Amino acid sequence: MTMQILDIVVYSHHGEKRILPLKAGAVNIITGASKTGKSALIDIVDYCYGAGECRVPEGPIRRCVSWFGLKLQLDKGQAFIARRCPDPRFASSEDCFVDIGDKVEVPEAGNLRQTTNTKGLSALLTSWSGITDTLNEPPPSQTRAALSASARHALALCFQPQDEIIRRQQLFHGAADTYIALSIKDTLPYFLGAVDDEYVRKREKLRSLKEQLRSCERQLAEMKALNGEGISKASMLLAQARDAGLSRSVVTTWGDTVSALKAVAQSPMSTNDVNIPNGQEYSRLTAEREQLLNEQQRLHNEVSVARAFERDGAGFSREASEQRARLNSIGIFEGANPGIFCPLCGHEFKDSSSVPSVARIKESLTDVSSRLESVERAAPHLKKAIAELDSRLSRVNSALEKNRAEMEAVRSANERLQQMQDLMSKRALIIGRISLYIESLPEVPDTRALEEQAQRLVVQCSEIESELSDERVQERIESIISILGQQMTSWAHDLNLEHSKFPLRLDIKKLTIIADTADGPVPMERMGSGENWVGYHLIGHLALHKWFTERVRPVPRFLFLDQPSQVYFPPEKDVDGSMDSVGEDDRRAVYRMFQFIFEVVQKLAPGLQVIITEHADINEEWYRGAIVERWRNGLKLVPDNWTRNVNTDAESSGTEV
Repeated sequence: MTMQILDIVVYSHHGEKRILPLKAGAVNIITGASKTGKSALIDIVDYCYGAGECRVPEGPIRRCVSWFGLKLQLDKGQAFIARRCPDPRFASSEDCFVDIGDKVEVPEAGNLRQTTNTKGLSALLTSWSGITDTLNEPPPSQTRAALSASARHALALCFQPQDEIIRRQQLFHGAADTYIALSIKDTLPYFLGAVDDEYVRKREKLRSLKEQLRSCERQLAEMKALNGEGISKASMLLAQARDAGLSRSVVTTWGDTVSALKAVAQSPMSTNDVNIPNGQEYSRLTAEREQLLNEQQRLHNEVSVARAFERDGAGFSREASEQRARLNSIGIFEGANPGIFCPLCGHEFKDSSSVPSVARIKESLTDVSSRLESVERAAPHLKKAIAELDSRLSRVNSALEKNRAEMEAVRSANERLQQMQDLMSKRALIIGRISLYIESLPEVPDTRALEEQAQRLVVQCSEIESELSDERVQERIESIISILGQQMTSWAHDLNLEHSKFPLRLDIKKLTIIADTADGPVPMERMGSGENWVGYHLIGHLALHKWFTERVRPVPRFLFLDQPSQVYFPPEKDVDGSMDSVGEDDRRAVYRMFQFIFEVVQKLAPGLQVIITEHADINEEWYRGAIVERWRNGLKLVPDNWTRNVNTDAESSGTEV
């Protein structure tokens, strides 16, 4: 067994507790009159299992109870969980209490406190159920988020409240809500075992591989972005180089393409493979032009140096002339006695050492004059040299012009030579473009290893996706549905249900039972009478729980059935639970229905626990032995004295109840 309920417990605001004991692996019947709290048991279990809202009806139970609790039998050990009843102003409470051990006792009210919240409680229940970390991803065309199975999803397969067990449109608990119906469709293949733990492990591995692949692709994309226009630009340049005879490389990867382009750019351009026409005139003119160009460049350099020297000399002459003019003024003081007074203003020099002597000034004047005369004597020679260089440069330029005209005449007179010139120009242009492209490339690491890793990841993902294909899962689902259909068909025949002579099957997409007749499929909603609807709900859920039990699937091993006999024994006929007011045919149908439930549970014992809340009190030993409590003559879920205590407290505080 994965999980069964041993006790349902409620606590009062005054510290009292009410325990409803249940038997594991057997049928448990709580029979009694209306308004005793029988139907609230499903809502209490649902709330303790982490429901987002407390659906226990407003009334004595919500007013009188402070905590709801469950004692659970697990695969290993026991657990007690409790959840605080919410204040009337709120829909739920996050106060949850958990106690785990080999054997646990129902705690006293004073020991209850918050040890976790609903999220933590749900995680524990999911773990105790044996549910692995599975993730159902909806089809690409659907926008809803991926769904991970939990104990909350499994619980939808364990409840059949009074208003749902007779419903013809929905087979499962809560399926009238579109969101819940979708979650059942998403998780049912996992609970059936069509998607087993190995499938889940492979899905997780596939998710990890795809994440690695995306990382590789991102890195490759970043490197490609660094390469500018990428391989398309490089391939285009290499194709042009091949067309011009500069390369013979044919490669596919970007790295190889760049290597080939670098080889083209580094190779000297040769004319050996070009058919040069006969005759030496063009070759002579080409060699002559090269010499003239070299001579032209040399003369340009010499002229530039000479003119620079000329400019420097002219500048020195101007400065020296000004300096000499200043020093020549010393002549007006010829014959004056040296002293410590200024001859112009009569100012007395206190420090005579700071005033240069006349002799020193004359020496400076002589030196400046000598240098100035030297520069002036060299200037005509420099001008003559520059003029000669200009004359030689002019002659070289004329020779180049003549050479160009002669080459043009020879080239235009020879078509093959024209073609050679065009080819050389084309090659030069291509090499220039290749050189510019290579110089503009950033330093990018080699991507070959990354590309090989990405290719390996693609292969691994493809292999796992093949193993996890929807076709394989669908084949497994169809196989399980076929087995369940055979079981339901046999049981429907035993219960004498309508359409039982036709094969039955569970429709997972529509969450209903379908009879395949000769006139086409007949869904449960088109099958008449409440007796049939209850019967099909019973055989559908018991077939599922038989499969869960035998295949050890992670679904709680209990099934709640709320008043399955209501179509035969409605509440208005209930006086003391006796079936005397029920007709013979209906009585036999009720007996047959309950005996069927007992037989299934007995065959699966101790693997399945069925909890039935009923009005009927059948006077048969097998039935009476399964009754755990009779809620009649004042006995109910919440004792009357709890209600009186609450009313007393309300009156003393002036609060309306």
